[in-house]
Amino acid sequence: MKFKITERKIGWHKEFDSSHFLVLPYESKCLRIHGHTYNVDVEVWGELNENGMIFDFNHLSNLIKLLDHKMLVSEDWVSINGEGNVVVEENGKHLEFPRDEVVILNKPNVTAELIAEWFAERIAEKAGQNIKKIKVKIWEDPRSYAEITLER
Repeated sequence: MKFKITERKIGWHKEFDSSHFLVLPYESKCLRIHGHTYNVDVEVWGELNENGMIFDFNHLSNLIKLLDHKMLVSEDWVSINGEGNVVVEENGKHLEFPRDEVVILNKPNVTAELIAEWFAERIAEKAGQNIKKIKVKIWEDPRSYAEITLER
């Protein structure tokens, strides 16, 4: 009996450390600035491209480098001052950071669900036409994760 290829998929796992806080309409410890050692799992389905790859792992590593040891904030909370620093005003906070210490997410909040969505969208931006499906799982701790799947 001969086998045939029915699908191709790559998987990738990495961790990064970042800080954030949430904006919520109720009392929660997550309103305060805190950090996580996030773990991210990525799966990408597709056909081989002209380089014999589904997707280049280097693109994923570069995303981690962008997020690692940074403060994650929503674009809705940000203004830039004259020195180019990022000013965050939300939850009664007035915070100012050097620009290279902050990642501004184009999301209304900085939940695990929205970080996973942001990560998946960045992968999709680099995806060739050979990519069929992208799955991202962001773990905030060993018990809690958010997962998103994008498909063509």
